[in-house]
Amino acid sequence: MANQGNQTTLLRERHIRTLQLLERPYSCITYLQRATSHERLGYPDLAVGDAYRALLLTDEIAEESGEYHKQAFETYEFDLGIEWPPDSVWVKPMDEKIEEKLFQGLNLDFEPKTSCVQRCQSEEEQYNDRIVRLLRLKCFACLSEYLCQCGCLKSAFDYAERGLKLDPGNSRFLNLRRQAIQTCNKSLLEKDPNWDNWTYNPSQELPDQGSARRELYPWNDHEPDRFGEESLKFLDEEMKKVAPKCKVRAVSLPVLETGTTSNPSSKPPATNTQLGVFAREDIAPHEVLLQERSLLTANNRLHDPLCDACSAPLPPISALGEPLPTCPDCDDIIFCSQTCFTLATSLYHPAVCGKPDLEAVAKDPSPLAATNALYLLLLGRTFALSQTQSIHPLDLPETKYLWGDFTPPDKHQTSEKYLRQLPFTFEDNILAPLHFLTKMDIDIFASLPTTDTWIISTLLAKFRGVASARMNPRTRIPE
Repeated sequence: MANQGNQTTLLRERHIRTLQLLERPYSCITYLQRATSHERLGYPDLAVGDAYRALLLTDEIAEESGEYHKQAFETYEFDLGIEWPPDSVWVKPMDEKIEEKLFQGLNLDFEPKTSCVQRCQSEEEQYNDRIVRLLRLKCFACLSEYLCQCGCLKSAFDYAERGLKLDPGNSRFLNLRRQAIQTCNKSLLEKDPNWDNWTYNPSQELPDQGSARRELYPWNDHEPDRFGEESLKFLDEEMKKVAPKCKVRAVSLPVLETGTTSNPSSKPPATNTQLGVFAREDIAPHEVLLQERSLLTANNRLHDPLCDACSAPLPPISALGEPLPTCPDCDDIIFCSQTCFTLATSLYHPAVCGKPDLEAVAKDPSPLAATNALYLLLLGRTFALSQTQSIHPLDLPETKYLWGDFTPPDKHQTSEKYLRQLPFTFEDNILAPLHFLTKMDIDIFASLPTTDTWIISTLLAKFRGVASARMNPRTRIPE
């Protein structure tokens, strides 16, 4: 992590790169540059997100059939400073230092060669192929290095292997591959000094479950003061709507720490402020206390008879005497009531309507993947709410006040025991969310202000802070 003085410079640098991406969202180069800024700030997980989007853009540059080929290629030409004459046969003489400028700040270990002047069309294609190859190598190297820092050693090893396939014998990828193996070996030996690696297959047995810093990012200006007067007033008014006899208050609770002694100390005990629900007036035994209809719900069973909006069990058809409301443009999207149907069509469903590929995403997962599948579906519902209402995902009333168990702001530079960690894997934190957004027909490059990796990480921290995602072992329904 950068020291305090250097952090200010790095945050300014990251801000500049982000502004550049808002102006040119299909810039592979700028994504790689911002990845470097994130890594130097101590956020290798965010660097992984940037490097992966950069890798996707190299495919868009190279493939004329790509969905974003035109935008990516034009941005690539802009980044290289290429100017085409009217006949499109010869290019104007290029600066001999163009590639050095292109890769400035990327710490590229692959020796770039200066380009020729006045190259014909076929030479132009060869030149572009070579530059795209260099960019892919850089993406592979960044992904391998940053994933290793996150603890995702299997994915780090895989990207080092991909780099070696593209550039056999490259010393940097050999070192990155070795680093992933050595990191795992060290961890296993610490756990078991007698561990024997003779039967160890790194391509299959490397661990891939890592972690990331769980904190409010310095540039996150969407987080409210949950204990401020304005927030408490808003939350109390919302509580009155669903639980008239309850109120919301901030309360200080003692911090329970392991390993403490019973000896009295002159130092006052540490406390932790949280929001609590208290009785506003007397509540009778067996009285219904709270009734709330939430649209931020998830169900990972593909054909379970549950309401698409609130995830409540569908009532028997015979009890209603009329068919349940359904979406005419979707298969198997049913609602438990006209109220849920109306809320869905006005608040989230238009963003996913008529997209059949979404219906099976993260559904019926294996028991090991069930928890992460639920968090992915909560992410998907959040982005659907955001897209339909044109509200930033972190400003939605369903997410804005959620507790994320973030590292306290005054503890970032102190003992490791205060630092919170967010579970992180390349599949669950990067690939799956971007895949879901793509299935929603969301441009993951142009939508950066609302789909950036730090936004996804913040949402996941909030979901994990308030939803355990435990599955009932008998019914396999989330509780």
